[in-house]
Amino acid sequence: MSSTKTKLKPGDIDAWERVRCLRHGDFIRLFRDRYYTRGWYHFPDDSGGRDDLWLLVLNTSLAAREPEKKMRHIIETWAPWMPPDERERYAKHVWGLDFYQRLMTARELGERLGVTNAERERLKLWQFKPIDMTDEQLAEQRRRKNNERRKAKRRTRAEYLASSLGKPWEAEGIARATWYRRRETSPDAIIVSKAESIPVSPPKGGRQIVGLQEGESSESQCNQRIEVGELERNASGSSDMRPYLSHSEIEKGESLQ
Repeated sequence: MSSTKTKLKPGDIDAWERVRCLRHGDFIRLFRDRYYTRGWYHFPDDSGGRDDLWLLVLNTSLAAREPEKKMRHIIETWAPWMPPDERERYAKHVWGLDFYQRLMTARELGERLGVTNAERERLKLWQFKPIDMTDEQLAEQRRRKNNERRKAKRRTRAEYLASSLGKPWEAEGIARATWYRRRETSPDAIIVSKAESIPVSPPKGGRQIVGLQEGESSESQCNQRIEVGELERNASGSSDMRPYLSHSEIEKGESLQ
């Protein structure tokens, strides 16, 4: 047993935690398929059951949060036949191992569990490597699956043309320009044109600009604008009534009001 434990960086802990969670899910799917189907809802008290318990507890001991509590829970759930004092010694023994003593590769786990490729494909045990395939065969199988998925997503030209709009003017028997012209002049068409931006300065003296009203001629509206301007010039507060004052004096007088 190692006297000192290996310390991991925070980034390494997060990476191992993701791997541990994925492996935990594969463990549970495999053990439920092997034991639940035979009426066992826990590991049997034999060499095979104890070996499976050891692998599951080792993986649980790598948890980032409360590993000892989770180990005790796993032992109590999957090995209810184990006495309480033995459970405590079991958990302390596993927790006393170094990190790399509790870690196993995907190939080692597949060999210890005896996972075949058919079982791996059926239960989606991607964290375990099968005992009946080499790494080269697994890589070739992965490439074949990727090619099949890409081919399944790929569409033929006939499928693309069937799903696309194609040329609607040919379906209506008209020219392309005619189809677009009818589309622009249809009631549902929305034509957005860029308006010319012309800056407009505010009227001098704050004169009100009166536009053309419905039912009134331009001459009458012009007369109204002249009358409004004369009223503003004749007002007591208008600057036109004080032409002899400078701009600074006007502002000073307004501030005293």
